[in-house]
Amino acid sequence: MGAQEKEEDGAPPAAKKQQKSSKEVYFSVLPDQYEPLIEEEEEETAEERRKRKEEKKRKKKQRCKKYRKNLGKALRFSWRCLMAGLQSMASAYATPLSAVSTVVTEVNRSSSSRA
Repeated sequence: MGAQEKEEDGAPPAAKKQQKSSKEVYFSVLPDQYEPLIEEEEEETAEERRKRKEEKKRKKKQRCKKYRKNLGKALRFSWRCLMAGLQSMASAYATPLSAVSTVVTEVNRSSSSRA
C-alpha cells in the first residue's frame, strides 16, 4: 500500500485530476453582409425519388423471397418427419404383437448369422 501512495505522489501534475476553470470568450460584431453557412439538402427530382423507392422495394422483395424459400424448406422437412413418425407408429399399432415378436427374432437371427 505504501509503494502505491508514493507512486501517486510522484505522478506528474498532468496525470492528476484537472480542476475546472472558466475560459475567456470573445464576441465580435457581425458585418451586415454575413451569410451563415447552412448546408442545403439537395433537392431530389421525382425521378430520383421513384428510382430510390423502386430499389428499396426490390431489395425488400428479394429478402422476403429468401426467407420464404428457407421457411418452405423447413416446413417440408418437418412435415415429412411427422408423417414418417405417424406412419411407423400406425404400423406398430396395426400389427399384432405375435407378428412383431416373430419379425424381431427373425431379424436378430439373420443379423447374427451374417457375423
